Amino acid sequence: MKAELLKQEEVPLLSRKRASFMITFEGSTPDRLKLRKEISRQLKSDEKLTFVRHIYQRFGTNNAKVIAHVYNNEADAKLIEDKATIKKHTPEAKKEAKAE
Repeated sequence: MKAELLKQEEVPLLSRKRASFMITFEGSTPDRLKLRKEISRQLKSDEKLTFVRHIYQRFGTNNAKVIAHVYNNEADAKLIEDKATIKKHTPEAKKEAKAE
């Protein structure tokens, strides 16, 4: 998987950065946890503070546009992000969902 940063903007009111990436991949679209790891590596941020908000698959290609939010601290992330989004980014929740 290859991720290219398209745009990054600071949102000081919400204590976060909003970043847009174009990813290129082989096979199926990568899941949120893999994207989260790659995005946090590229932005040199903490993985726990990175949330993948949207994945826009490009029809017929191996490309997707990804929009992510990177928070300044964990308290702000928990305050602003909803519980469903936080649960999607928890590896333990993914394992439990697959087991069922």
